[in-house]
Amino acid sequence: MHKKMLVFLLSAALLNCAKESKPDVAYMVSPLFENSAPKLLVQMRFAADSSGKTILEFNDQVWGEKNLHDVVESTKLLNAIGEIEQNRDSGWFLIKHPKDLDSIRFEYVLKQDFDHPISTREVYRPIIQPAYFHVFSHNLFMVPKMEKDTVDISISWRGFSEKDVIHNSFGSQQREQLLENVLWEEFGNAIFVGGDFRVHKDEIKGNAISLATRGEWIPFQEDSVMHVLKQTLQCQRDFWNDHSQEYFTVTMQPFPQENGSSFQGTGLTNSFATSISNNEFADIEQLVYLFNHELMHNWIGHTIKNDNEEEQYWFSEGFTEYYAFKNIAKNNINGLGASYFIDSMNKTIRNLFSSPVFEAPNSEINYDNFWGNREYSKLPYYRGALFAFILDQKIQKQTDNRQSLDDVMRQILKDATKKGQKLTHDYFLQVMGKYLGKDFNTFFEIHIVQGRPLPLADFFDELGLDFERETQLFEMGFELSDDRKEVVSVIKGSNAEKAGLIAGDRLYSRSIHYGNVAKPIELGVLRNGNEIDISFYPVKTALVPTLLNSPKNQSLLMP
Repeated sequence: MHKKMLVFLLSAALLNCAKESKPDVAYMVSPLFENSAPKLLVQMRFAADSSGKTILEFNDQVWGEKNLHDVVESTKLLNAIGEIEQNRDSGWFLIKHPKDLDSIRFEYVLKQDFDHPISTREVYRPIIQPAYFHVFSHNLFMVPKMEKDTVDISISWRGFSEKDVIHNSFGSQQREQLLENVLWEEFGNAIFVGGDFRVHKDEIKGNAISLATRGEWIPFQEDSVMHVLKQTLQCQRDFWNDHSQEYFTVTMQPFPQENGSSFQGTGLTNSFATSISNNEFADIEQLVYLFNHELMHNWIGHTIKNDNEEEQYWFSEGFTEYYAFKNIAKNNINGLGASYFIDSMNKTIRNLFSSPVFEAPNSEINYDNFWGNREYSKLPYYRGALFAFILDQKIQKQTDNRQSLDDVMRQILKDATKKGQKLTHDYFLQVMGKYLGKDFNTFFEIHIVQGRPLPLADFFDELGLDFERETQLFEMGFELSDDRKEVVSVIKGSNAEKAGLIAGDRLYSRSIHYGNVAKPIELGVLRNGNEIDISFYPVKTALVPTLLNSPKNQSLLMP
């Protein structure tokens, strides 16, 4: 009886809302508790297709998540007699209804489809708890299939208590939202949170910024996080001369993790959503990097688009990486300056030359390799960041510090904004030719297209930088099976072999800090029914030059 009355009231409210604003789609979201389980009831109203068949899109696989239809507990057509068909492969729900039906009122219930504590594996799935919810738009809203790209959408948040926060990519604490002329793509790329979140608000040149978070944080204070966020956005917007974004928010969700730190984040419409391991292994410096890299994608990757995604990842990921380091150091974000910049570049050098695929041609950074192989997924970050660093220094040297790579980046943004120019190799060569001449074409072909190592020692000598010719590189020393539970092979002469690890060992525990030579790899090994603890430092010495973190170098690189 209670639920029937609730549905009636919600339906009436939805109808009134639709009449007042006349949106293309009207949603109403309400909390629902059934069998002590928290859920979300979503009702929607939209135009019916004259064919008598209307499709609601709701992907079963998104962002690597599978079986997302499992979160839909029930569906119901409210204002007509009809049938509802579900198609996981195509990612939609089909409503069969009378052909003379003008509009459809439809409801469905969303649930959290796992019972165990949240981990890195679940942060992109709908999280619906008694105290809060954290759901991405494509997991929350079914979308009627339409021919037009932009729509008006209303969202009513009903039945939540006064103390419950309602916060999302389109506004904060708005129980009635009207999104006018919004792209479907933008609406589907958003975050919606509610419940016991806390919202910290500020502004930059009259534009609203906010941080929405919850829980009791162990590694940092929320005020410190908000300070880093504001510093980052202020400096990035100043760099691009772009203060056009009227609203921007970051959501920060904690999750438990015993060992090591983990940061998950994704850039969205007007927002960035991150989930972070809440333990003593996470720290504010990691968050400084995360914000500066990911929020730089508001321009590199969002406004400046790759013509062929993976082919230009050396730019969209590598140059973003470099400008994260540079932006932090140049603006002393959270007290990190020139020393941080040199340390970051040295770490990039070590990571690049430690990679087993560091000489792979750019053509091998393709969809399958990038998304299916950890080594390939990191390669464009390292290679592109180091390439950007060299170009920046070359332009400054050639122009007596009158110009830098900054000027190149602003020109690329201008062309992307005014001409719709995408980042292609030919276009990049054309822009760079104005600064470094035609010889740059050969340099680009050798070190980006072919992937041959950059001549770092010669370059450091040319700039008068102090450096060491040898360094310690990360070498894990062994290869794991696809399920990461068995040692497939061990590199001869490596520290892993010296510590006693052999092919065929099964792992029941592991602690690996990838790229970090200062922390030991610790493995729990099962061999012949016995448990063995193996620990070693994943390091080898190689002829790879790295910069000295000296006052002279700091002055030359960050004047």
